[in-house]
Amino acid sequence: MRDVKFAWPGWYKIDPGAELMSVRLSTIKVARLIGRKEFDAAIELLRSKLKGDASDQYSFEMIAYCCQSAGRSDDAIASCRAALKLDPQSYEMHALLAQLLADQGAYEDAAIHALRGLEYYPEPMPEIPKVVLSVLRVLGRFLPRLNRTSFEKALADIDEDRANWFRWATEYLRWYDRTHADQLTPPRH
Repeated sequence: MRDVKFAWPGWYKIDPGAELMSVRLSTIKVARLIGRKEFDAAIELLRSKLKGDASDQYSFEMIAYCCQSAGRSDDAIASCRAALKLDPQSYEMHALLAQLLADQGAYEDAAIHALRGLEYYPEPMPEIPKVVLSVLRVLGRFLPRLNRTSFEKALADIDEDRANWFRWATEYLRWYDRTHADQLTPPRH
């Protein structure tokens, strides 16, 4: 093992050939490709990761988001379903799948996944402790990219996206109940 010049807390030594390091590097590559809107390249990289580990839920989830962004709804739906086989309680995949299915006119399936998404709806993101923000500001002086990152805004954006989906899902289920009450009444909690 070799020492690493910069490591996150708890990662004191990392072997560059280790699987942990390759996972981190491939995640960075995927993030860069997505940031450049090179969704097809990101999908191919994620699919190559799946050849080594078909139980990698993260890869299926990211493929679903990339396919959605690339306008490939059928592939996004297939990836959502694959991710849900690995984690049937994934709020993110139920939420995405509900919207994709509703867009395709598969209203019954969309209602089922909207209900499941609401069932597994996560708690609001916790507030970042002031001491952590202070440390991040100090680190921002040394790492310019970190200085431009607003962690508070990023967490607020996640909460806002979730709240928007929650509103959409509840409105969709109300609409579905009014228009399809004779066909299916999904169970409510």
